[in-house]
Amino acid sequence: MRQSGEAVVESLAIRPPLRALDLGCGDGTTAVPLAQAGAEALGIDIARNLVEAGQRRAAEMGLANLNFQHGDAGELQGVADHSFDLALSMFGAMFSPWPFDVARELVRVVKPGGRIVMGNWIPNDPTSFVSQLLKTSAAFAPPPPEGFISPATWGLESHIVERFGQAGVPADRITMARDTGGSEKDRREHPVDLKARAPTETLIHSRDRANKSESP
Repeated sequence: MRQSGEAVVESLAIRPPLRALDLGCGDGTTAVPLAQAGAEALGIDIARNLVEAGQRRAAEMGLANLNFQHGDAGELQGVADHSFDLALSMFGAMFSPWPFDVARELVRVVKPGGRIVMGNWIPNDPTSFVSQLLKTSAAFAPPPPEGFISPATWGLESHIVERFGQAGVPADRITMARDTGGSEKDRREHPVDLKARAPTETLIHSRDRANKSESP
């Protein structure tokens, strides 16, 4: 897993000075290499234990340019508009039950002309280890609760375009690519990722979760 974060950051060709957000950061799998590449990095996660683990890692590694804080991907309280040159979420924000809010918040906190990069599962992909695992386990699991939105819908182009479109990003500013993340071993065994890059200039600030439902 550590190698996967390093590979993602390497692919982004980080050029300091740059402020970067890692949303759904865990204990810093991607945030740490962002900081090591010279970015001023902030990791946000809803799991307090992972935030604390990330803070310990940053301190132990002497990364003064890396901070972690607790937060909800669908409502980034205390994070100002236009704060980051890059917002990144690798298999993190996709788990939020409020996907439209996630897209809106990502757009809001990124500077005009900045980048949003996501790595997401791809549903029903025969080359994807995770996809096949979920497909197998679904056969033995009860139906999901009413209103459940699968994290894997972030791997569907139509959903990505719709979500970022409602946040003000035109479709021609969104690019998607199937990719394999991580080390060479990961790439051979788990080719699962879809990256959605959404450079953006349009910001929308309204947030009404009651009107942001989506079919699973």
